Amino acid sequence: MSSHPALAADQLVTASDLVRHFGAWQERAARAPLYVLHRGRPRFVLTSIETMDALCAAQPSLPAPTPIDAIAVLDAIGDSVLVADSSGAILGSSRAARAYFGVLARPGAPVDAIVPPDVRATLAAAIRHVIDRGIGERLEIASAARAGRMLLLAIEPAGGGVAIIAQDATRDRDSRAAHATSAALAVAGIATVTLDPDGMLGEPISGAFGAMLDLASAVPFQQRFAAFFATDERPAFEAALADALGGKATAPLDSALLRAAHPALRVRIALAPIRRDGAIVGAVAVIVAACQISDLV
Repeated sequence: MSSHPALAADQLVTASDLVRHFGAWQERAARAPLYVLHRGRPRFVLTSIETMDALCAAQPSLPAPTPIDAIAVLDAIGDSVLVADSSGAILGSSRAARAYFGVLARPGAPVDAIVPPDVRATLAAAIRHVIDRGIGERLEIASAARAGRMLLLAIEPAGGGVAIIAQDATRDRDSRAAHATSAALAVAGIATVTLDPDGMLGEPISGAFGAMLDLASAVPFQQRFAAFFATDERPAFEAALADALGGKATAPLDSALLRAAHPALRVRIALAPIRRDGAIVGAVAVIVAACQISDLV
């Protein structure tokens, strides 16, 4: 048997000798660690459970992992997300969901309460189906938080419960209809622009309005809408805009738009205030080219 200079001879054993005389070596391992040799060098250690427990206890413990704040993660998501357990109770929700659903999104509330009572059984059945099968489902259903609105729900398995991603389906349809309306107006030579309370354009210049100004592509910058009129015509527009923003009825205004490559275009402009929660937050200007005015009067 080869020896090891740092260890006593009675603590060293070859694998073959350990197998042949395991009882004797086992007794020695109970008193002190026994080193099993491989090609003359210590390779394994045989020791008692008590010694091993003491060695493990002497090792520095690793710090406990910092738990993940699920609410903070949800709040970083722009979508309306609700997380519910297997019983249908809400565990957490994103900031967007709390803004949309209000108290209906509070922890512990039944998640099926986000829809009206007459369709809650439909939502509850869909949730149960997702939990049982582990496969997500899509569901379009009425909203209890906003009367007359429809929700598009993506229900996905999450742990033992579900995560529900909610979108306002009615708003999406309204947006698509608004885009279609804008395209139809452009064909008719009519443009609409949104103005903020300072008379600044609230969106890039494009579409029908861009065509009126001879712009080949969208221009993503803000400027005062009045800047597109001749200097002597700006005061009349500013006065009409002030009336609209003040909630007063305004008569259509005849003016001319300055253009990039052609003479000024005669237009008729109608202004209407944009109201949100009872307050006026801007205005919409409807612009009709002079060549179209005779068709509208």
